[in-house]
Order: sequence, then structure tokens, then C-alpha cells
Amino acid sequence: MKSILTILVFLVTFGSAFSQTGEDKHPLLTDRFIIGAGWYFPTRDIKVEVAGDIEGLEDIDFDETLGLSQGDNTFNFVFFWRFSKNKFWSVRGESFSVGSTRNVILDEEIEWEDITYPVGGEAEVSFGVALYRVFFGRVISSGQKHELGGGLGIHGLNVKASVEGEGFVGDTSAGFERSETEAFLPLPNIGFWYTWAPTDKWAFSANLDWFGIKIDNISGGLWNVSPGVTYQIIRNLGVNLNYEFMNFNADIDGTDFRGSFDLTFSGPSIRVMGNF
Repeated sequence: MKSILTILVFLVTFGSAFSQTGEDKHPLLTDRFIIGAGWYFPTRDIKVEVAGDIEGLEDIDFDETLGLSQGDNTFNFVFFWRFSKNKFWSVRGESFSVGSTRNVILDEEIEWEDITYPVGGEAEVSFGVALYRVFFGRVISSGQKHELGGGLGIHGLNVKASVEGEGFVGDTSAGFERSETEAFLPLPNIGFWYTWAPTDKWAFSANLDWFGIKIDNISGGLWNVSPGVTYQIIRNLGVNLNYEFMNFNADIDGTDFRGSFDLTFSGPSIRVMGNF
């Protein structure tokens, strides 16, 4: 009997929490402007290969091999605008960046282009990546409590990496060397989003972006998956908690950069959301 009462109390409490508090839709389904700012707490897996004259060059794992921190927190920003009169068409922007610099004693040999950094050598290593996302979408289906949409976008990815220390060419010391590279890669994508708002306070959403591309001397791909929940504190202010998974990979054979990278970021983000 006690167990049944406990279950009934839970169901009543749960149902009350998600009962509609009014006839209005959740602001995420109606407002033209939504701006969010907060923090992203990603773990990461970063591998970069820089090609040179050495055959069999392996990826440099900037987290494992070079000991860069896996837990850097970063500020992120989101902007959403329903710009058409009927509110069916929208544009979304987002950005974040992470980076680390550290002095390490190398426990593995690092080969960067034609320079070798030996085991036991001291080196300053750094890595940084900045992401810029713009997405144009259209509502496919909408109702009192939901919205489904899809569209096209582009992720702009700026990647920087460097190793600085005593380098060798073969068995000959090259002295103090700094090896660095920077690449900007625009990755177009298709995407979909879905929002379900059972009340005018709670909204659950999911976003999915994907694309694979091969153009001339560049090939790359991305996955961006983001489920989350938003609680509307007052009419024009809410708080959002998401889980963000992003993977970017590319092979580039150009004049400024020859090599590849594979970047994975995953973790929670929390934002304060303003809507009007």
C-alpha cells in the first residue's frame, strides 16, 4: 500500500510539473529573437598530422602525446532570429573557441614536416580551435507544443597548432625550431532540429548537423549533435542545459597546409537565454 501511495504521489507531482500553465506557447516556439550566452565544458580528442618529406608520418595526438589539458572550459554564444513575417524562416549563429599551451618533456618522438623532436626533449606545445556556425532553416511542421525544422548551414573551423623546441633533421641538430600550422576550413552541412514544449515553462530540443565533402584537394566531414532542455524562468529569460557532441575531420593537400586533423569535443553546456 505504501509503495502504491509513493507512486501516486510521484505521478501527481510529475504531472503537475508538466501541466500547461496557460494557453500560450513556449517562447522558444514563438519569439523572433533568442540570444544565449554561457559556458561549454568539453572533453576533447585532438589529432593533427602535418605532412613533410618523411614517409609514414603518424598523427600527433595533442591530448595524449603532448599532455594538453582535456578539460578547458570555454565561453560560447548562440543567436537565433525568425526573420520572415510568418516566422517560418530563421537564421542561427553560434561560436566558441578552445586552446591550450604547455611546456612538456616529450615521452614520444614527434615528427613535424621534416623536423624531429626527440624523446626526452623539452618543448612548448600549443593548440587552438575556433568554431563559427551559421545555419539557415525553415519550419517543416509546427503545433501548440512542437516544432520541426531543417535547413542548410556552414561551419567555419579555424585550427592552429605548434611545437617549439630543439629539433633535428635526421641525426643533425637543427637548433631551436618552431613548427606551426594554421588552417581555415569551411564545412557546409545539412541539419534538422526538433523542439517539444509540453508546458510554457519547459522545452526539450535536439539539433543534428551532418555533412561529408570532397572538393579538389580537400575532403572533410562533420557531426554535430545537441540534445537539451530549457526552463523559462520569466517571460523573457530562461536557462538552457545541453549536451554537445562535435566531430570534425579533414584531409588537406594545399600550399599553406598539407596534412589532416580529427577533432572531437563532447560535454555539457549551460546558457542564460534571453528571448523577445
